[in-house]
Amino acid sequence: MKIIPKQLFRVFLFSVILSIAAVCVYYNIEQKSDDYTKTLPKIMENVTFLNIIIFVMTLPAMFLVNPQYWNNRIVRFLLYFGGSVVFIITALSMKMTPAGRMVYLITGGIFLVVHAVFYYLLVKKR
Repeated sequence: MKIIPKQLFRVFLFSVILSIAAVCVYYNIEQKSDDYTKTLPKIMENVTFLNIIIFVMTLPAMFLVNPQYWNNRIVRFLLYFGGSVVFIITALSMKMTPAGRMVYLITGGIFLVVHAVFYYLLVKKR
């Protein structure tokens, strides 16, 4: 299970790229503005920061290198998906503007979907 650290880094990279693209599309639809000179760097910075937070929250998946944890399916799901699910629940329960909540949910949802795809590929190999 030495592939897990590499896989988590790949999940982070893919989710950053996809999240930036999705939030830019959301911003363009919501604001109906073509002025990206000031907002694009802010979007990139904020979405990357949110992905770093989710990445840190998913670091307990590193415990899955232990075969006892990996073989227990419930523990495997909790360690692997717990961080991103808790992030989404927290984003839903925080008091913030609807646009801000949507950015958090888009970022968390994309991270969760990318994480699930890589989990499927990992389980398929075994």
